[in-house]
Amino acid sequence: MFYAKVLGKTYSNFKHYSYEGIEIKIIQDINPETKELINKPIFALDAIGVGIGEYVIYEVSVEASLAFGDKKVLTDAAITAIVDSVDLA
Repeated sequence: MFYAKVLGKTYSNFKHYSYEGIEIKIIQDINPETKELINKPIFALDAIGVGIGEYVIYEVSVEASLAFGDKKVLTDAAITAIVDSVDLA
């Protein structure tokens, strides 16, 4: 699992049929201690319906596809949770 911030979303008239009804968001990793953006932004399929500016958890690799249940979805990254708060104490 990885921690990120949702920076934006994409718009597409043509996409793979397995993406029907799924939004593609632009996310960037966050340092949980400082909340600074780190690494480069990536595209991730939104499995739960998040908004721009929210902090999220996302999965990569095979686990990302599992976020969509029995539906076969081609993806390397999927948003799986919204983070309400982080307590490092």
